This record gives sequence, C-alpha cells and structure tokens, in this order.
Amino acid sequence: MDIQLPQILFQVINFGAVLALLWYLLYKPVLKIFADRSKRIEEGQKAAQKAIEQQEQIEALKAKATQEMKKESAKVLQQSTKEAEKEKEHLIAEAHKQAEKEIEKMTKTWQTEKEQMMSQMRAQLVTAVVTATEKVIGKSLDKKAQAKLIDSELDTLLKAI
Repeated sequence: MDIQLPQILFQVINFGAVLALLWYLLYKPVLKIFADRSKRIEEGQKAAQKAIEQQEQIEALKAKATQEMKKESAKVLQQSTKEAEKEKEHLIAEAHKQAEKEIEKMTKTWQTEKEQMMSQMRAQLVTAVVTATEKVIGKSLDKKAQAKLIDSELDTLLKAI
C-alpha cells in the first residue's frame, strides 16, 4: 500500500469540486431561504408590534373620546337641569300671577255681591223700620226723621257685623 500522490491530489481536487458545487447549489440557496424566512418573520413581528401599538393608540383614543363624551354629557345634563329649574321657576311665577289675578277677581266679585246684599238688606231694613215705626207710633214719619232713624239703625247693625 503505497501512498500515491497523484491519486490523493485527484481525491482532494474532486472533494474540493464537490464541496464547491454543493456550496454553490445547496448551501447558498438554503442560507438565502433561511435569511428570507428570518426577514419575513422579523417583518411579521414588526408588523404585529405596529398593530399592537396601533390597537393601543385606538384604545387610548376610545378611552379619551369616552371620557370627553362623559364630560360633555355631564355638562349637557347640568345645563338641562339649570334650564329646567329656570323653567320651573318661571311656571311657578306664572301660576302665582294667575292665582293672584283669580283671587283678585274673586275678591272683587265677593265685594260686589257683598255690596249688593248690603243694599238689599238696607232696603229691607228701611222697609221694616218704616213699617215697625208706623205700627209703634201709629203715624208715618217724615223723610228726615226716617233717614236719621234708618242711618242710626244701619250703623248699629254694621257695627254688630
């Protein structure tokens, strides 16, 4: 067993050629596929991170908008309550005015009825006094005497009422 240098050299060149061919045909494309895949995975992770950040921003905007809407609705509710109170006070004032007018109207009506009744009572009293005086005295009095007597009796009656 002799070591033959040309055969070893041929084997080394053959091994080198096979190695270069495998490197060029298999190793480089596999490394390129792995690099592309790593790049896509990295891009996917970046896109996912961006989506998460955007989702967080959207959630923050939603929360902010919700908070602003709550504040705005509270302001609107408070303003509506104030307006309702003003309207309530206005309606109450109108009701008081109407009630006062109605009371005034009823008071005037009552005063008118009272004056009518007083005049009717005065007329009846005059008639009754004249009749009673004629029966007691036996004769009729003149107008001045009747007027004095009637006025004094009316004053007494009014004081009693």
